[in-house]
Amino acid sequence: EGNGLSVETWFAPVVADAEAGFGGPLNAFEIMKAFIEAGAAGVHYEDQLASEKKCGHLGGKVLIPTQAHIRNLTAARLAADVMGTPSLVIARTDAEAAKLLTSDIDERDKPFVDYEKDRTTEGFYHVKNGLEPCIARAVAYAPYADLIWCETSKPDLDQARRFAEAVKKEHPNQLLSYNCSPSFNWKKNLDDATIAKFQRELGAMGYKFQFITLAGFHQLNFGMFELARGYKERQMSAYSELQEAEFASEVNGYTATKHQREVGTGYFDAVSMAITGGASSTTAMGESTEHDQFKPDAPQREAAE
Repeated sequence: EGNGLSVETWFAPVVADAEAGFGGPLNAFEIMKAFIEAGAAGVHYEDQLASEKKCGHLGGKVLIPTQAHIRNLTAARLAADVMGTPSLVIARTDAEAAKLLTSDIDERDKPFVDYEKDRTTEGFYHVKNGLEPCIARAVAYAPYADLIWCETSKPDLDQARRFAEAVKKEHPNQLLSYNCSPSFNWKKNLDDATIAKFQRELGAMGYKFQFITLAGFHQLNFGMFELARGYKERQMSAYSELQEAEFASEVNGYTATKHQREVGTGYFDAVSMAITGGASSTTAMGESTEHDQFKPDAPQREAAE
């Protein structure tokens, strides 16, 4: 639960992206085991053809039959059972935007196949995408997944509500996931008031796992861009401002100010001391210049006169 505990005594749960399983059910089984061994609390699988897999916001996506994805989800659940862990399995559907399907063998997929169009040069069927095939697939996946995720093209509360209501009509207790994606232009699609309430409203609909894919990618790139731009104009003043911002954020739990400590140098010191019975003369942190300078004392903010 995490109540009363600090980040030093518990690990934040990690949800891993298994893409489309990297093959068939056996691949889905093995990668689930690998993710569990690596410490993942949950893993999500999407219903695309693994060999043609695309980002959910790109074209060229090819769906696999509903039953084929159920086999992958079953394989993932079996792997968690074999490993003896209550890991979460998240089923994602890309049927809102995908236009192709490998096979029409599954009767549940046939209402959405566009038989008026010829099959592609690769042999794929054309399908009618949109919310309805997403709902049909989500209802089918629900018995095999802890959470259901419908990948969408834009942030749309009305669409999210219709999806949630349709799924919960068949599976009232089904938990849902929502990707608040950086591929959406948020201000272009929604006003400020709707953006502010967006996740609260999703939560009320049953979307209990909400996330921003690639948020770190954008923050890291923009942060480094801003530092480089400032460094070009103001040299070390720009970096010093970054450092002061780090110090100021420590009260809120920020820990990366001391980068040597952050990457585990102290941990390996402890290992070395355990091996040598406390007699190691090569530990690093004891004479760390970083450690000495980053003690919480008043910085010299004014130039010496």
